[in-house]
Amino acid sequence: MIIKLHPPRSAGPLELGATGDEVIATMRQFGDPEVLCRAAGDRAGWCVMHPSGLFLSAYFDADDRAEAIELGRPTDPGVTVTYGGLDIFRTPAADLVEALRRTTRVVEEENGHSYTAPELLLAVWRSTTPEDPDDAEGNYFESVLVAGPGYYNQAQPTTG
Repeated sequence: MIIKLHPPRSAGPLELGATGDEVIATMRQFGDPEVLCRAAGDRAGWCVMHPSGLFLSAYFDADDRAEAIELGRPTDPGVTVTYGGLDIFRTPAADLVEALRRTTRVVEEENGHSYTAPELLLAVWRSTTPEDPDDAEGNYFESVLVAGPGYYNQAQPTTG
């Protein structure tokens, strides 16, 4: 199975701007959708774990429209997530970032754990970074997020 990312429109069959009911119906192709709560005060989302290990989640705006879709790295080598012909989870992180930078601006965040391509509305994340060039840990991204227009422009809540 190949899931192609088309920011800011879709991540495979999951469409940005789709209603909650439409997203749930699409997620059923992959497994049983479950409610996903990210943090206190955040809107609930929906997620599903495919038997391949692929994790899919969708987050919604105030109008119950999908505003972001996130996919987690599958364990099954027969499942591929691609953008522009690149395998998001099997291309070394440094090579993926370099390829993205050839076509768009890429912002490094979280000391190299996360990279965002704001004009593409695409972000990738990994839990750790390599300690040295021969270190296999952290050489590949673990999740990718495709967002709709305005997602990165939203005011972040303040705490205090």
